[in-house]
Amino acid sequence: MLSSLNIRHMRVFVAVADQGNFTAAAGVLGLGVPAVTATIRQFEDVTGAALFDRTTRQVALTQTGERFLPIARRLLADFEEALGDLDALSKGVGGKITIAAAPSVLTRILPAVISEFVAAHPDARIRLDERNAGEVHEAVANNAADFGIAGEWQALPDIAFRPLFSDRFGVLCRADHAFAQKSVLRWSDLTGEKLVGLGPESGTGALMAQPGVTSDLSSDTMPVLSPAVRDAVAAGIPAAKTVLARAQKAMRAEEKVLRSLDPNASNSQEGNDIALGATGPILPRPIVETSNTITLAAMVAEGVGITVLPELAAKVSDMAAPEKLVFVPLTTPERHRHIGVITRKSKSLSPIARLFLDQVIALAPKQDLPASLTWYKA
Repeated sequence: MLSSLNIRHMRVFVAVADQGNFTAAAGVLGLGVPAVTATIRQFEDVTGAALFDRTTRQVALTQTGERFLPIARRLLADFEEALGDLDALSKGVGGKITIAAAPSVLTRILPAVISEFVAAHPDARIRLDERNAGEVHEAVANNAADFGIAGEWQALPDIAFRPLFSDRFGVLCRADHAFAQKSVLRWSDLTGEKLVGLGPESGTGALMAQPGVTSDLSSDTMPVLSPAVRDAVAAGIPAAKTVLARAQKAMRAEEKVLRSLDPNASNSQEGNDIALGATGPILPRPIVETSNTITLAAMVAEGVGITVLPELAAKVSDMAAPEKLVFVPLTTPERHRHIGVITRKSKSLSPIARLFLDQVIALAPKQDLPASLTWYKA
């Protein structure tokens, strides 16, 4: 029966494959040659597959054995890693943490946090996976990451989104573009411009693809929030309530600005029509779409077009074109991207992952980041 196979069979199989004969493998494993031979024979009998072709002096992997070898190596590595994590967790000193996050979070927020964390927890091992917003949510849902930090996405079962900070949108353009001389821009200023953008698989791209994207606000007193934030508001999460309060404040400020532009505007919907049109801004269709912020910045630097990005993501573009690009905030109305922590509702974080997340929340707001970022209290 297959259930009779265990980690010992994997170790012996890999050792024989690496050494090319039973005697050398026995020496590496500290076993007798008969024990190694019997283990391989049992492995082959149980699986019904020949793993090695044997000669008098050496053995060679069969085609089946070659296909199984990388799987066996991975199983051994996972087993050793799991044992290491268990030992570290039992001592409360370490373990592995996997974080899936948006590029702007990985490059602008986490490095400084990790620097302090690994100094205090040298036995911790951290893996960072760069993903777009949808992939971050899916990675957490599929247990491929302990937690994620990214923008909002469509609601997934068992996934919780807790707002961490908000980030205003603006235009990223070349320093020699006419927009670079302005302190702020209106969404309507983008009409007729060549646009390059992120694809809908990214949180920013998906947000830009929504009808009426430049307005967080409906015609009544309730802002149009994402399902994740609405659920958080309904659940009474303080950070989500703060998001709602700030959105309502932005709505009132927007109405005041728009009334000053058109004294005849009698309500917020009329004001929105002035700046946006009844269904929201009519943005140019991107002539180039990409899933990578650095690539997007390179397109802008070469004059392919301008782009719309959150300010933190725009700062990442400095890596692609240092001092060549300018970020100009968009107003009337001001639009924000919400970045938050993504976790599974049904699974608690490991002690080391919890410590790391707490340090992110404590240290991130103290870093040298755009002043326009709004941080939410837990």
